[in-house]
Amino acid sequence: MCSSPSTSPEPRIAPYSVEFFELQLRFAKRVAELSGTPFRETVGSHTNLYVRLAMGQFFDASDPEWQQYVEGLLGASDQAAWTHRVHLQRLRFHSGPVPARAEGCFSYEAIGERCVRLHFHTDVSKAALTRETCSDRLRELASLFAYLKASSPDGMKVVGASWLYNLHCYRRLFPGRYLASLRPIEHPYQRMPLWGQFLRRDRTVRPEAARCFLAGLARAKSLLELSRCFPLNVQTTTAPATWFYDHLSL
Repeated sequence: MCSSPSTSPEPRIAPYSVEFFELQLRFAKRVAELSGTPFRETVGSHTNLYVRLAMGQFFDASDPEWQQYVEGLLGASDQAAWTHRVHLQRLRFHSGPVPARAEGCFSYEAIGERCVRLHFHTDVSKAALTRETCSDRLRELASLFAYLKASSPDGMKVVGASWLYNLHCYRRLFPGRYLASLRPIEHPYQRMPLWGQFLRRDRTVRPEAARCFLAGLARAKSLLELSRCFPLNVQTTTAPATWFYDHLSL
């Protein structure tokens, strides 16, 4: 079982919207309808809600707090609004990965003695992936990996997993060998690297992406068709940190 959430030392930039929770709940309901699996199960297995509600990084159906949330959800007349209220009540808790090091829009978390997972987060006040900000992002990556190189043993690995690797404005920041090693994976329904593609940087939902997604859900006749409703897939790789050191001239 995951440990209890700790109080976050950092201020939260903004809560997620009701619409963001609505997208996930609608998807879980369609999974339940097409698979015959109870909705109380698919809301855990096919959404990112457990993490977003700050209950832990890895889903645990036996978690008493999750069970309490699900019971409330099943009895709610507006399930997205109910979920949003729970989210607001739990904003004081940290959700998602705990970074070991952060530089600007980038951070990494340790996932072993010789492996880190790379993360990207944006500042709500400005666009982070434009031609004009490319040099800023490269400086942040250089600072982040300079610290990793100086503080870590040889043989470090870097894990990346995100929908952002589909975008040229993000891809241009990374080593060519790293990009060549990326592969699409089965949708990680419980993880933010899949659901983040529906959000603006202020955590509101992209209207057109949401409309297309919900229309696809309504038309889908199978679980495979449901999986194809996501505009972009998640691409992932595990690569040597030396590729970044070389790329960033460290």
